[in-house]
Amino acid sequence: MESKVNRNIFKNALIIGGEARNPAIVRDILSTPSLCSYLEEIAGKTAEYRATPIPNLPFGLFRLFDETGDRLGFEAPYFERRRRLVATGLAAWLWKKPEDIASLEDLIWAICDEYTWALPAHLEGGSLDSRALPDRDALLREAVWPHNAFLDLFSCETGFALAELVTILEGSLTPIVANRAAGEVRSRVIAPFLARKEPWRWELMRNNWCAVCAGSVGAAALYLERDGDRLATIISRVLPTMDRFLSSFADDGACLEGSGYWTYGVGFFVSFAEMLEKATGGSLNLMAGERFKRIAAFQRYCYLNDSLALSFADGSSRERFRRGITHYLAQKFPDLPAPDASLAASFAHDFYGRCCLSFRDLLWTRGTAKEGGSRASAEPVWLPDAQWLVCPARHMGSLAFAAKGGRNDEPHNHNDIGSFELVWGDREFLADLGCGEYTREYFGEGRYSIFCNSSFGHSLPIIDGRGQSPGAAHKAKNPEFRRDGAYITLRMDIADAYDCGELVSLVRIFQFDGGSCLSVRDEFRFSRPGIQIVERFVTRSAEFLRVKANPGEAVQKPFGNPARDASPSASSLSISCSVDGIVPKILLHDHREHDGRNNRVTSLDYGFRPQTADFTVSFEFRLQGLEKTSA
Repeated sequence: MESKVNRNIFKNALIIGGEARNPAIVRDILSTPSLCSYLEEIAGKTAEYRATPIPNLPFGLFRLFDETGDRLGFEAPYFERRRRLVATGLAAWLWKKPEDIASLEDLIWAICDEYTWALPAHLEGGSLDSRALPDRDALLREAVWPHNAFLDLFSCETGFALAELVTILEGSLTPIVANRAAGEVRSRVIAPFLARKEPWRWELMRNNWCAVCAGSVGAAALYLERDGDRLATIISRVLPTMDRFLSSFADDGACLEGSGYWTYGVGFFVSFAEMLEKATGGSLNLMAGERFKRIAAFQRYCYLNDSLALSFADGSSRERFRRGITHYLAQKFPDLPAPDASLAASFAHDFYGRCCLSFRDLLWTRGTAKEGGSRASAEPVWLPDAQWLVCPARHMGSLAFAAKGGRNDEPHNHNDIGSFELVWGDREFLADLGCGEYTREYFGEGRYSIFCNSSFGHSLPIIDGRGQSPGAAHKAKNPEFRRDGAYITLRMDIADAYDCGELVSLVRIFQFDGGSCLSVRDEFRFSRPGIQIVERFVTRSAEFLRVKANPGEAVQKPFGNPARDASPSASSLSISCSVDGIVPKILLHDHREHDGRNNRVTSLDYGFRPQTADFTVSFEFRLQGLEKTSA
């Protein structure tokens, strides 16, 4: 991508944000039926926030990360402030109530008072370094970058949010508040971006940080920067980083970080790209070409049914799509199906208070009757570069299935080569736990000691007591995908994922009938007999599983909490093993959810010690209690 930008290209920069000040736009939003509940949430949250004080961000919370590794202590009130900002800011824009404007001004003032907009977890271990205290001349020295000029995801996001709000609310805010906010964005975001001679760490990454940080800096500059040469310099530096973001995706468009990171990164990329295209009169279009179209298409594959999302890597089964970005992309690429409308995110779904995404949820879906597509368009897809197979529920009552190969050095990596998910409705019969609580250890040396990140937290074999290992060398070999009507077969050798000298090959074969039955066959070849094998299956819905000790057994044996599902005719998943008489051990494991909640998840562990070097075992997972649902 050409990175040198001439100032003369910005033909329409001065009108950026002007559209949102048009009263007709607000009237369209307020009269859009599909936005009624979203607007009610904004109004309700704004009233709730008005009645309670803005949370403090004391030093006692700021110090926690470097001293203990805890993030949530500081981040909970930090992100509540951002949620308040977006709710109150949008309410003030929509309804212009004096009480909302006054609340917004207090919030903006409080955020301008913050010591730094960056998170302690992102200050590279230096949050308690007194050399990084704000200093008028600090940007000239660069030896230790000042905290209040440190650019991470959320300092950049904050700059974008404030620049956007003061622009769309021009004339409504008290001038000193608007001017202070704009000045803080220039001094905390735009000036540090230009002043730093060495690249910011995220300028060299290939992940969501590229789009969020560079896109936010670029968007803030488009809103606030009136010097054409300076704006051209900023955009010239931003563009290569945006290109790095696009290169972070697999050639098939998959986001290896997880479905939520697609929403995050692509959301900021599209927000900036649309502004840039307008500002340059169409001369700079970052969304042209087949590469971005494949990336845009990926979102459709992130949902397994109308309840659950794909949760590979640091994803979440409860992920929901942003209606604004989705509607914009559907207009740009009419042949790409959108996710089912029932999976659209509510306003309150956004824990982080991402102003640009909520603003565009309103701006880009005004006048529409619905937010998404329909279940009927869901079809199985094999993404050959990512080595992800996604088989959404074909219709109500069908199982949905997903499996992955890949390698164990992916962005937001989990050691999960050969793992899979099998779900029905909101029941995660065989689960990928997705992301856990983010702590210092989560992104440090202890990452794979955490259950959900290790292969022990996935439905995978444990060989001689060992799980899979991280690193590029640990990968799936020879994946083969085949489809015959509704029937799907996926085969791969996952032996290289393990550091086990005795393991010659481990071929895992999935066969899915498209709706009611999945079989998993593992073919082990060792250099000697007697190696201990544990076949582990991880579930969030243990009370709905039924185990057969023998394939021909007529009576299923419940476990977990039978009181919740006592009827043998109720929908459940039967599990049978090809080796007669094997009953799994049922183990409970502690798991810290992303929001910090403690949870217990269950594994079924089938143990074997084969007396031959070659050993094959198969498992059948069959939906019970409903008529057969495969096509």
